[in-house]
Amino acid sequence: MLESKVRAACEKFQEILTSCEGGFIDTVTLNATREGDDLDVKLLQTQKWEAVAVFFKDVRYFSISKGTDLEGVFVDQILVSHLPKTGQAWPSGAEELVTRFDELPELYWVQFIGPSKLSVIAAIMTVTVSQDLPEN
Repeated sequence: MLESKVRAACEKFQEILTSCEGGFIDTVTLNATREGDDLDVKLLQTQKWEAVAVFFKDVRYFSISKGTDLEGVFVDQILVSHLPKTGQAWPSGAEELVTRFDELPELYWVQFIGPSKLSVIAAIMTVTVSQDLPEN
């Protein structure tokens, strides 16, 4: 059986985002439209990069638990999980967040855990890291 591209991407995203633990959430932007929902999470001062953007498209679930201010919130842990199509088990707790049905695509479930908690389930995920240009 071929490995799922989403599962392989989850593993790579987990590797990248583990380097972001200890960083700070700068902004969270949700764009909810008739065409679909997008979410953009910006992290700053990570272990490896100055800035990291995590973009989600076709958002199926989003929640945030926070105090009065999200800006500058420390991130202790980031978890990336693969949610396969029907017929395969999901990680504990995921089925309480999204209803499964036959046409549901494979999904990414990402949890940003710290003093605040963000949880996102989406069909598309992109991670972009800042990179300094070499000095001449």
